[in-house]
Amino acid sequence: MEQEHLIAKQVGAKKASERSQKNLQDKLKEHGLKLPLYPTPQIIERARQVMGSIDFDPTSDPVQQVLVDAVSIPAVDTNPLQEHWHGNVFVSPKGAVKNNRMWFNKTLSEYRNNYINSFVFFTSASELIRASPAVLDYPYCIPFKRVKQLRATPKGFETVSPSTWNLIIYGPPLEQALTNVDRVSLFYSTFRDIGRICFNEYAGDDWHKDLEFYDHKRGDV
Repeated sequence: MEQEHLIAKQVGAKKASERSQKNLQDKLKEHGLKLPLYPTPQIIERARQVMGSIDFDPTSDPVQQVLVDAVSIPAVDTNPLQEHWHGNVFVSPKGAVKNNRMWFNKTLSEYRNNYINSFVFFTSASELIRASPAVLDYPYCIPFKRVKQLRATPKGFETVSPSTWNLIIYGPPLEQALTNVDRVSLFYSTFRDIGRICFNEYAGDDWHKDLEFYDHKRGDV
């Protein structure tokens, strides 16, 4: 009798968990949103290996911090798009290309103004290359196939394939950005097995004009 009661309790808890997940999904659908996808530990650790550390993750939330384990994340009730960042930064924005462009432009601004040392930018919106051509000024990796990501569920993380292609961009330490062969070579050797590595040796001095243009002059993509 006690065992039957225990089984019934476990079944009830499972159904409650499933209802909770369904309610969350229904609410997200109602507002046109999707459950967020998170980078896998393999991507995170590659980023950490290239930069040496992940000092700050501006796109973090409680779930992502479990995966990334950044030294610091944005304080509660602050907007990281309106604050300065620091150190070696891992950026992995969610959503469509418009949101990714906003985060990349912020990353570029922090990087070129010497607020951060280096960055790895991971996105599932590869159209960012078209939306923000400044991407082409930095080493980047276009995966051979879509990189699987993680979705949080009441039972833990499940591995899923995003509906769009991925892109990984690297900003090496700025004081040696165009000559730091060792760092760029490390990015190449770390990510070459998952995609094609490209690098344009010229980063234009008018980068800020591109930033202004893509921040204020363009509509939705």
